[in-house]
Amino acid sequence: MESVTKRKLTAAEIGRISEKAFGCGCAQFEELNEGWANSAYKLELADGRLAVLKVAAESEEGRMRCERGLMRTEVEAMRRIQALGTVPLPDIYSYDDSRTIVPCEYFLMENLTGTTYDKAREELSEEIRVSIDTRLGGYFRQIHGIEGREFGYYLPNASNGPAWDGVFIALMHDVMQDGRDAGVELPMAYEELGVQLELCRDALREVKTPRLIHWDSWPGNVFVRDGQAQSLIDFERALWADPLMEYGFGKFGYSPAFEAGYKAADAAFAPRLPEGSERSQAVRRALYPMYLDLVMRVECDYRGFGSDHTQWAHDNLRDGWERFLQAEKSV
Repeated sequence: MESVTKRKLTAAEIGRISEKAFGCGCAQFEELNEGWANSAYKLELADGRLAVLKVAAESEEGRMRCERGLMRTEVEAMRRIQALGTVPLPDIYSYDDSRTIVPCEYFLMENLTGTTYDKAREELSEEIRVSIDTRLGGYFRQIHGIEGREFGYYLPNASNGPAWDGVFIALMHDVMQDGRDAGVELPMAYEELGVQLELCRDALREVKTPRLIHWDSWPGNVFVRDGQAQSLIDFERALWADPLMEYGFGKFGYSPAFEAGYKAADAAFAPRLPEGSERSQAVRRALYPMYLDLVMRVECDYRGFGSDHTQWAHDNLRDGWERFLQAEKSV
């Protein structure tokens, strides 16, 4: 996806990065266009090895509040999950935030040989899709077993804190303020959205433990190969949050097999997840997709997305808002 936030590297810059990390130059490279925030390149090194290079913007000026510290978040979250030894992730070869080789953060990781699940899904049988979704549910339950010290952004932030109700509402208000700052007109009034958030506060209070979530775990961030989940990628938006905020529980990514796999893995852990009463869980599951819908609409103005995608994001937020209001009435 083309975005004004992406830093384009020259061949000379990529060559210097390769020399520092691997001790050899880069024979050729190809830009990978799937990402939405940071630039990515597939490298073929002079000695024949392959690697993927991810590059952050030179500055975070003009970025949304939820998009700051993305690269460091991704690297640290991946390393924390790799320590489990049970969730497949690409190896990280090096991370450099010194800005001495190039004027931006970057890291290098293993080149995966599979295909993203969003591209492969329609070609897979129903049986294989169920198997993959079930396995993914188990992987994310393991990730959610990692506890944090406070709720909120992965890195320390003024919006973080010990109470999930206050933190989630603060996360929403961060995106809302970004929208106001950019002059984004939402399909609902900002004030009306704020009122609805307050009505959900009691349900949010039932979440007591900060847990690591990927959040952006749509099929484009899952690699599959030979009919199996090969690896999870793109942890740049990781949060300390309620596991029910994970993409697999939301309106876009919901799969009965994912939830079944999650519950099966959950049986091996204590305490059981998710937390809270059935009513609280229902309210939260209705609410959390609104955060994604809002981010996808507001980010259009910050990244310079075209009018077609902006209109889609606006309509999606409008539909999500109506769905949320209807779901809230039913619980």
